[in-house]
Amino acid sequence: MAECRICKEQIDKSANDWIMPSKNWYYHKKCYDNWKKAQPDSDEQYVELIYDFIARDLKVTYDYWVCEAQRKKFLKEKMTNKGILFALKYFYEVKHGDWEKGHGGIGIIPFVYNDACAYWAARERKSAGTIAEIERQMREAAERKKVTIQKKEKPKYKVDFSVLDDLEDDE
Repeated sequence: MAECRICKEQIDKSANDWIMPSKNWYYHKKCYDNWKKAQPDSDEQYVELIYDFIARDLKVTYDYWVCEAQRKKFLKEKMTNKGILFALKYFYEVKHGDWEKGHGGIGIIPFVYNDACAYWAARERKSAGTIAEIERQMREAAERKKVTIQKKEKPKYKVDFSVLDDLEDDE
């Protein structure tokens, strides 16, 4: 059984009233929706979007504890969660970086952070509202209903060799 990260009650995974926006982060759907609505517009809201981007958009596996340690280190170096998110978007979507070289972490951020800031600032100057539109799309994607696909089990065939014995006797 899993535990809701908000209300701390057990989640019945057989019911359809729970979600997992990031790996091993379980919530009751109602708790999560209320929590999202109550969040102020702060830099902390981008933390979940960082992990959501890695898991849903890049579709790669990551080491949460490595990423979290790196993210906290970057915050001490005067970077922001929003900046980290957009640096990831810049490196992997614009520059087509290779996730495998990062060994499950986000250590590339200090090397691309300033270039990413310049890129997004120039893009915002060219067409005002680009950043806000990307943020809106990412929030909508994070709030979208997740569909679970269950793989059907293939039927196992039995071979009846007695039929072959009968064929040999007919000759």
